Amino acid sequence: MTKVTSPEFLCTNCEQKSIFTRIKHQESLIIKGEEIIINAEYCKCDSCGDEVLIPGVNPDPFELAYREYRKRHGFLQPEEIRTWRRLHKLTQSELASLLGLGIATLNRYENGAIQNEAHEKLLRLIMDPSGYAKLLSHSSDIFSEAKRKELLETLESVNLISNSVDDSLLSVAGGAKVDEFSGYRKLNLSKLYNVILFFSKEGIFKTKLNKLLFYADFKYFKEYTVSITGARYIRLPYGPVPDNYERYYTSLLSKNSLQTIEEGYPDGEIFELLKTNISPDLSIFDTSEIRILASVSEHFHNYTAGQIKECSHNEVGYRKTDDNKAISYKYASQLSY
Repeated sequence: MTKVTSPEFLCTNCEQKSIFTRIKHQESLIIKGEEIIINAEYCKCDSCGDEVLIPGVNPDPFELAYREYRKRHGFLQPEEIRTWRRLHKLTQSELASLLGLGIATLNRYENGAIQNEAHEKLLRLIMDPSGYAKLLSHSSDIFSEAKRKELLETLESVNLISNSVDDSLLSVAGGAKVDEFSGYRKLNLSKLYNVILFFSKEGIFKTKLNKLLFYADFKYFKEYTVSITGARYIRLPYGPVPDNYERYYTSLLSKNSLQTIEEGYPDGEIFELLKTNISPDLSIFDTSEIRILASVSEHFHNYTAGQIKECSHNEVGYRKTDDNKAISYKYASQLSY
C-alpha cells in the first residue's frame, strides 16, 4: 500500500487534513444492465479510517467501469474520438454536424458518456479514411468549398505522414545488415509497434518506454539468441534507446494508435505520457515472445523512469558502448535481469 499526503484535500468524514493510504479492492457496478467488476482505488484516511475518493489521485470507479464496458463491446474510448477529431482539425461543432449529431451529444461522448450502437457505427465510419472522404464529398450544406478542400488536404496529409514514416524507416533498416546490432533479425515494424502499444496501455513516459523496449529485445536475445523486433539500440545519456524512436512514436500518433497525455504535478511541472488508443495485436507474437513481454512488464512495473534509467546505465552493454553508437546484442548474455 502507498502512503500519499494530500494537504489540499480534507477528509470528507473527519474534515481533517491527513495522511492517506491508497487501497484497492474489487467493486461491482451495473452499467447499462451489465455487471462490471473493476479494481477500484480509494484513499483511506489515517485519522478516521474512512475511505474517500481524492480527485487527481484516485480514478473515478464509474469511469473505470465505463471504460471496461466499452472495451467489452468494442466501443471507441473518449480519447480516441477526441484525438481523431483534433488530428483532422475539426471542431466539436463541425464533427457533430458531419455526423448528424447534436454538439451536446458529441461533447458527452468525448467526456465519458457511453455512445449507443448506432452512433458507434457512425464514429467508426468517419474514422475510416474512405468513409470520411465520402462524408466530406456530400457536406456542401455544412462546409464551404474552401473548408472542405482544407479538410481533404488534412486527411491526405495524415495518411501520407503515416505511410511515409513507415516507408522511410523500412528503407533505412533495409539498407543495414542483419547482424549483432539488430539481434540477427530484420526490423519488423508490426512487432515493434505492437510491443510499444503493449507497454503503453496504462500511460508511460518515453524514457521508461525506451528502456522497456531495450530490455524486452535483449532479454529475448539472452534466452533465444535472436531479438523480438529487430530494432537497433543506441547509447544516449539517458540510457539505451531504439534508433529512430521518435519516428516510431510519430507514426503511431499519426495513425491514432497512440495519444499523448499531459500529467501535472503539485509543483506545477507538466510531463507528457504516451498511451495506447487501441489494443496491441498479440496474435503476431509466439508464446515465448509474449512470455518475455509479460515478464519485463511485471519486473519493471513499479520502477520510475529515473529508476529504470539508472538500472540500464549499469548494464554491461551500455557501459562498454561509446556514446551515440549501437549496442551489440552480444552483451545480452550479461544482462542483469
